[in-house]
Amino acid sequence: MKKTVVIVVLILLLEALGYIVFTNLNSNVITPEEAKVKAGEFINENLLQPGVTASVGEVSEEAGLYKIPLSLPNGTSINSYISKDGKFFFPEGVNIEEVKEQIANSLENNNINNENSMELKTEILSEGTGDVIVKAGDSVTVDYTGVLEDGTQFDSSIGRAPFSFNVGAGQVIQGWDQGLIGMKVGEERKLTIPSDMAYGPSGAGSIPPNATLIFTIKLISIE
Repeated sequence: MKKTVVIVVLILLLEALGYIVFTNLNSNVITPEEAKVKAGEFINENLLQPGVTASVGEVSEEAGLYKIPLSLPNGTSINSYISKDGKFFFPEGVNIEEVKEQIANSLENNNINNENSMELKTEILSEGTGDVIVKAGDSVTVDYTGVLEDGTQFDSSIGRAPFSFNVGAGQVIQGWDQGLIGMKVGEERKLTIPSDMAYGPSGAGSIPPNATLIFTIKLISIE
């Protein structure tokens, strides 16, 4: 009897808060750490296309639920919720299909629309730590090495001071401004940047015109 009353109260509470059930992940009681892992797995496997990931923020509690912020690859953020028995929620009014379509359109618009060009490619070489991720407006410090497609190195911070800049402020090439979004401290990424997101037909110094650039970047700090 008590169990039935608890379930009814929970349902009424969720309706009052405006939450809707999206799916059921697990019928067992889960910890905040498990909730965070499950949120990341579910979003990346069901909401995003292969090769694209969302970043999962720090877990907090709200109205008896685990509240988990998600940073999507199109630059937007939404909150997800998981009950302690494993049910997954989004705030009412969030249309998941619309979110998926917006992400797909955003990524498609980043493609270079000619047959000789390619899209920005990111590859995580080693994972970072913590819940803080790079977003537009952050000041970051990195170590990096840049090479051409044939392996010729044209620049590196190794052996000198790390490089600092503000993300999204146009202080670096477009491939960097977009390619560092979502990184965590300690993470190392490989960016393959098409010429239209780098130095284009003009080139720069030892970088020839229309060159695809490959950078290995390690995030040292975020401010």
